[in-house]
Amino acid sequence: MGVALAKILKAAYCLEIPPTTQTEETTMRLVPSDFLIKGQRLLRLYSYYSLFLALLLIIADSIDRQDILLAGNAPRVFLIVSSLYVIIAAAFVAFASRRPNPHNAISYVFLEIALLSALMFASGGSDSGFSSLILIPLVISNLLAPGVLGFGVAAWSTLALFYTQQYLLADLEAQSIVHSGLQGALFFTLAAITQSLSSRLQSTLSLADKQATRIRRLQNFSKTALYELPNGVIACDKDHQILLFNQQASRWFELSEGEPLPTLLQQTRPGDVLEHQQLNLLINRVALEQAEPGDYLLYLEDSARISAEAQQIKLASLGRLTASIAHEIRNPLSALRQAAQLLGETDYLQPAEQKLTQIAEQHCMRINRTIEDILQLSRRTQACRETLRLRPWLVHFADHFRNLHAQQTFSLRYRCDESLLIDFDPDHLQQILHNLCSNGLRHALQHRPDNACLYLIAQQKDDKVQLTIADNGSGVPAEQQKHLFEPFYTTEHNGTGLGLYLCRELCEANHATIQYIRSRNQTCFRIQAK
Repeated sequence: MGVALAKILKAAYCLEIPPTTQTEETTMRLVPSDFLIKGQRLLRLYSYYSLFLALLLIIADSIDRQDILLAGNAPRVFLIVSSLYVIIAAAFVAFASRRPNPHNAISYVFLEIALLSALMFASGGSDSGFSSLILIPLVISNLLAPGVLGFGVAAWSTLALFYTQQYLLADLEAQSIVHSGLQGALFFTLAAITQSLSSRLQSTLSLADKQATRIRRLQNFSKTALYELPNGVIACDKDHQILLFNQQASRWFELSEGEPLPTLLQQTRPGDVLEHQQLNLLINRVALEQAEPGDYLLYLEDSARISAEAQQIKLASLGRLTASIAHEIRNPLSALRQAAQLLGETDYLQPAEQKLTQIAEQHCMRINRTIEDILQLSRRTQACRETLRLRPWLVHFADHFRNLHAQQTFSLRYRCDESLLIDFDPDHLQQILHNLCSNGLRHALQHRPDNACLYLIAQQKDDKVQLTIADNGSGVPAEQQKHLFEPFYTTEHNGTGLGLYLCRELCEANHATIQYIRSRNQTCFRIQAK
């Protein structure tokens, strides 16, 4: 248990990313539209670059008054286009800051390539270096909008280069045409490489994001499982500084993360039993594998709970064994009872002998009743809960109970609203009330034989239905109250000790509870159900 818990704690701290298969990687790759949604940051950086480049060009043109570096072919065109470039770039910065869809911003790339081509014309052609500046918007556009649109930018760049160099500048030499063609091929090649790299990168980022989300979920699951454990868990480092603890540990000790472990716990060894707060805590220490050297897990378990679980296992085994024995006894017991009845019907028996046969028959009936209770516990079926209108059901039960005990003098009173509903298995509820009312009637007749009375009171309490069963008997002595629902505990010489235990089991099967309400002059049980 401690080793398993150590693995949970390790998962809660440092979950590793599990390896993914090639199939997972392929299915997690993004389509172009997925990539567009995540390009706002790149778009803003690109807008800043464009504005910086436009300002740099207009400043350089103002410094280069002789038009040696720039605007050697058409200075006025260069001034007009560069000024227009600054205005459009500034507007694009404002546009990009509003987090638009990057797909809609690609139109600016086409416009910027046209402006750079005009500046290239004003500076004398591709030898001025402006064809290299076209590569930046080309790469950005293929990152923002991979696919056909990205290749469309490459085609637009190639057309702009040919139009500027071969048409506007009328440079029709073979070498110039070949050079423009190679640059166009470079544009398409660069677009293809950029799209391939961006697709792989985005696939990796998407996969990492999914794995991070999965890790967070697993961490939440692990921590929830750790915190809700019924046992105390404390994680410490080699210096006994507390790293983590769950709720149960904080109930037993005053703990704080980053603070030293209480001295009482530091001095314990694995297997020790620590007496604390009237509890016997079993201590277990487990080293955390693949963690920091010296980290360990302190596992605190209430020995009383362990004993209770062991007792439950023993009781379950004993119950199965008892049910098996009871089943074997039932057939010969029936034969004995039948033989006693036949013997009692003979004419030659003396009155004393007749009394002996009656005693034998009574004890056979008593043993058979015990066997019936045991078998009922062992083969208890799952509850078939129904929504019952409680008042008509109680009226029917009261009439039936009065008919069963018609030879006895008592009164059965009930109080319940017409609208009250309860979710319960009707057969189980019948058996529970019959057991409780039979016990109550017996004690009431013993205490007040001339005025025995039973009460059934149903009322709504918040979202629960409370059904109280009471009698005017002498009540249950204080020393016996803690044993009421224990199996085989009885104070009657002919009782089985299984009646109240069976009532509790049937209530639990219907998601209800039953408890004894202490009262001075009466016996009172309360069932609480939905």
